[in-house]
Amino acid sequence: MGVLGGLSAQTAPETAAAPAPIVVEMTEFRFRPAVIPLRAGQLAVIRLVNRGQIAHQFQAAALRHLPVTVVDTQTHLEAPGVEILRLQPGATATLSFVPRAAGRLPFACTIEGHQEAGMTGVLLIRPVRP
Repeated sequence: MGVLGGLSAQTAPETAAAPAPIVVEMTEFRFRPAVIPLRAGQLAVIRLVNRGQIAHQFQAAALRHLPVTVVDTQTHLEAPGVEILRLQPGATATLSFVPRAAGRLPFACTIEGHQEAGMTGVLLIRPVRP
Protein backbone atom coordinates (compact mmCIF):
# COMPACT_ATOMS: atom_id res chain seq x y z
CA MET A 1 0.00 0.00 0.00
CA GLY A 2 1.25 3.50 -0.79
CA VAL A 3 1.31 6.21 1.86
CA LEU A 4 0.21 9.61 0.60
CA GLY A 5 1.56 12.74 2.24
CA GLY A 6 0.28 16.30 2.05
CA LEU A 7 -3.02 15.55 0.30
CA SER A 8 -6.59 16.68 0.74
CA ALA A 9 -9.60 15.76 -1.38
CA GLN A 10 -10.50 18.27 -4.13
CA THR A 11 -10.68 18.25 -7.91
CA ALA A 12 -8.77 16.04 -10.35
CA PRO A 13 -7.30 16.64 -13.77
CA GLU A 14 -9.59 16.02 -16.69
CA THR A 15 -9.47 12.40 -17.81
CA ALA A 16 -11.15 12.39 -21.24
CA ALA A 17 -9.06 9.71 -22.94
CA ALA A 18 -6.46 8.45 -20.50
CA PRO A 19 -3.16 7.51 -22.17
CA ALA A 20 -1.35 4.27 -21.39
CA PRO A 21 0.56 4.69 -18.13
CA ILE A 22 4.30 5.19 -18.10
CA VAL A 23 5.67 2.55 -15.72
CA VAL A 24 8.43 3.81 -13.44
CA GLU A 25 10.25 1.22 -11.34
CA MET A 26 11.71 2.20 -7.97
CA THR A 27 14.69 0.14 -6.77
CA GLU A 28 17.77 0.61 -4.62
CA PHE A 29 18.65 3.42 -5.45
CA ARG A 30 17.21 4.60 -8.73
CA PHE A 31 14.13 5.25 -10.80
CA ARG A 32 13.84 3.40 -14.11
CA PRO A 33 13.37 5.31 -16.36
CA ALA A 34 14.90 8.37 -14.71
CA VAL A 35 13.72 10.69 -17.49
CA ILE A 36 9.96 10.70 -18.02
CA PRO A 37 8.88 12.45 -21.24
CA LEU A 38 5.51 14.20 -21.02
CA ARG A 39 3.66 16.86 -23.02
CA ALA A 40 2.37 20.16 -21.62
CA GLY A 41 -1.41 20.35 -21.56
CA GLN A 42 -1.88 16.58 -21.98
CA LEU A 43 -2.87 14.09 -19.30
CA ALA A 44 0.14 12.27 -17.83
CA VAL A 45 -0.35 8.88 -16.19
CA ILE A 46 2.61 7.47 -14.26
CA ARG A 47 2.47 4.07 -12.57
CA LEU A 48 5.06 3.85 -9.80
CA VAL A 49 6.15 0.32 -8.89
CA ASN A 50 8.43 -0.34 -5.91
CA ARG A 51 10.53 -3.33 -6.97
CA GLY A 52 13.01 -2.67 -4.17
CA GLN A 53 13.46 -4.37 -0.82
CA ILE A 54 12.77 -1.19 1.18
CA ALA A 55 10.30 1.72 1.05
CA HIS A 56 10.82 4.46 -1.55
CA GLN A 57 9.23 7.85 -2.15
CA PHE A 58 8.39 9.97 -5.18
CA GLN A 59 8.57 13.70 -4.53
CA ALA A 60 8.39 16.40 -7.22
CA ALA A 61 8.02 20.00 -6.04
CA ALA A 62 6.24 20.83 -9.32
CA LEU A 63 3.32 18.56 -8.34
CA ARG A 64 2.54 20.42 -5.11
CA HIS A 65 0.17 22.80 -6.89
CA LEU A 66 -1.22 20.71 -9.77
CA PRO A 67 -4.52 18.87 -9.47
CA VAL A 68 -3.72 15.15 -9.27
CA THR A 69 -5.40 11.79 -8.99
CA VAL A 70 -3.61 9.05 -7.04
CA VAL A 71 -4.82 5.46 -7.13
CA ASP A 72 -3.37 2.45 -5.35
CA THR A 73 -4.87 -0.84 -4.17
CA GLN A 74 -6.78 0.83 -1.33
CA THR A 75 -7.11 4.47 -2.32
CA HIS A 76 -8.60 6.68 -5.02
CA LEU A 77 -7.70 10.26 -4.17
CA GLU A 78 -8.32 13.46 -6.09
CA ALA A 79 -6.33 16.39 -4.67
CA PRO A 80 -5.11 19.91 -5.45
CA GLY A 81 -1.51 18.69 -5.32
CA VAL A 82 0.76 16.01 -3.93
CA GLU A 83 3.75 16.36 -1.61
CA ILE A 84 5.06 12.79 -1.41
CA LEU A 85 4.03 9.31 -2.54
CA ARG A 86 5.63 6.64 -0.34
CA LEU A 87 5.48 3.04 -1.51
CA GLN A 88 6.37 -0.01 0.52
CA PRO A 89 8.19 -2.92 -1.21
CA GLY A 90 5.94 -4.51 -3.84
CA ALA A 91 3.42 -1.64 -3.80
CA THR A 92 2.17 0.29 -6.82
CA ALA A 93 0.41 3.63 -7.21
CA THR A 94 -0.81 5.49 -10.28
CA LEU A 95 -0.41 9.26 -10.44
CA SER A 96 -2.35 11.30 -13.03
CA PHE A 97 -1.98 15.03 -13.72
CA VAL A 98 -1.80 17.57 -16.55
CA PRO A 99 1.53 19.43 -16.80
CA ARG A 100 0.88 23.12 -17.45
CA ALA A 101 4.11 24.26 -19.14
CA ALA A 102 7.23 22.90 -20.81
CA GLY A 103 10.35 22.42 -18.72
CA ARG A 104 12.56 20.04 -16.77
CA LEU A 105 11.00 19.23 -13.41
CA PRO A 106 13.20 17.24 -11.02
CA PHE A 107 11.93 14.48 -8.75
CA ALA A 108 13.62 12.30 -6.16
CA CYS A 109 13.21 9.72 -3.44
CA THR A 110 13.49 11.88 -0.34
CA ILE A 111 13.95 9.13 2.23
CA GLU A 112 17.19 9.91 4.07
CA GLY A 113 20.20 8.94 1.95
CA HIS A 114 18.28 7.78 -1.14
CA GLN A 115 18.54 11.01 -3.14
CA GLU A 116 22.21 11.30 -2.18
CA ALA A 117 22.75 7.74 -3.48
CA GLY A 118 21.42 8.83 -6.89
CA MET A 119 17.70 8.13 -6.67
CA THR A 120 16.66 11.13 -8.76
CA GLY A 121 15.01 11.85 -12.08
CA VAL A 122 13.31 14.46 -14.22
CA LEU A 123 9.88 14.98 -15.70
CA LEU A 124 10.75 16.28 -19.19
CA ILE A 125 7.75 18.35 -20.23
CA ARG A 126 7.71 19.14 -23.95
CA PRO A 127 5.73 22.07 -25.39
CA VAL A 128 2.17 21.71 -26.60
CA ARG A 129 2.00 20.41 -30.17
CA PRO A 130 1.01 23.06 -32.73
